[in-house]
Amino acid sequence: MSEYPGAGFPPQNAPHQQWPQQQWPQHQGWPQQPPKKKGLSTKVKVLLLVAALVVVGGGIGFIFVMKAAVGPEKQAKALTEGDCVALTGSGKEADAVKTPCDSPQAPYAVSLTGVDKGTWDCKDGFYKYAVPRGARGDGVALCLAINAKVGLCFDDIETKTPPPLKDCGSARLKISEVFPQMSVVTSPCAEGTKEVISYASYGTSKFKSATICFVKP
Repeated sequence: MSEYPGAGFPPQNAPHQQWPQQQWPQHQGWPQQPPKKKGLSTKVKVLLLVAALVVVGGGIGFIFVMKAAVGPEKQAKALTEGDCVALTGSGKEADAVKTPCDSPQAPYAVSLTGVDKGTWDCKDGFYKYAVPRGARGDGVALCLAINAKVGLCFDDIETKTPPPLKDCGSARLKISEVFPQMSVVTSPCAEGTKEVISYASYGTSKFKSATICFVKP
């Protein structure tokens, strides 16, 4: 028995003692997450996007300017033997455009194509025509014949370059007949014919032989 009865118990009706709360660190024993890295602000992202567009746009503009300086690709590059053509432009802008052979605006037929290096020539009776390509490399060399189509009119067909198509009301010669073979000795043309041109195909060329008869319009 204790010398002081009831000493081990708190007196009845005594106020409850407030114990101080112990401050424990949060998530004690768990690894702390590293602080989040701050990303680029929206404003900075917008500025970077604008800068990228300016660079890309400048590159496209540069390519466009270079292409404009060089000029468009010439259509003569795609021509093959046997194609009928009309000539357009002159000088550095000269070109030969494929045209249906039955068109009244197709005065020439291609007999040979090649590369224009300044040393080429055409056989007698064919017309020499060069299409320059400027900064794109060598030009296109063409040997042309008159398109064997009745009704086309010209002045001088004895030139080295393609004779221009003329209006029949003022022209000196008009195609009156066409025969699908070359004639060397005996001409199949009718009486009254003023001029005769005879072409021969060769090799595997699609250019066809023809004898063309010219009369005065």
